[in-house]
Amino acid sequence: MPKVVINNKQGLVQKGGSGLQVDSTANFTGGNKHTVVRSGGGTTTLTAANAGAVCQFDIPGASNFTLPSPELGMSFTFISTVTATADHVIQAATNNHGFLGGVQIMNTTADQTDAFSAAVDGNNDFITLNGTTTGGIAGSTLTVHAVSGSSAAGCWAVQGQLIGSGNTITPFGDAQI
Repeated sequence: MPKVVINNKQGLVQKGGSGLQVDSTANFTGGNKHTVVRSGGGTTTLTAANAGAVCQFDIPGASNFTLPSPELGMSFTFISTVTATADHVIQAATNNHGFLGGVQIMNTTADQTDAFSAAVDGNNDFITLNGTTTGGIAGSTLTVHAVSGSSAAGCWAVQGQLIGSGNTITPFGDAQI
């Protein structure tokens, strides 16, 4: 495949090599649509090809998203489009590829917001949203970013805004809560 060069003198030019080179100011228009992966119930195993996807918990019943082995720079956004009536789970691919960071849970039944963090050693491999005390009410969102591509603990940085009810508790665990 030839190298494509864009410049003010010649416009669009093909040259030897490969890639794209812009020697001028470039203005791009249009939008960027993310891939959407719906849980549909059961377990959905994400792959590196899904990186950047918006992952929807789209049924109230039990659903599980399993993350791929981390590669530096990968990210996934998770959104509850329905309120969980059974556990909605985000799970690291292997034991100890866990999470760093935390989430806030806004409470619908009390005038409070709580913040919870994953274990500082990065070994929590599960995030469980139960539709009440650990979040998972419709509108809950969180994002994970691969911050390490190794087999070390704490491969995924997480941040999120969850909606819960009752006496909220941490959604992070070494196993499904």
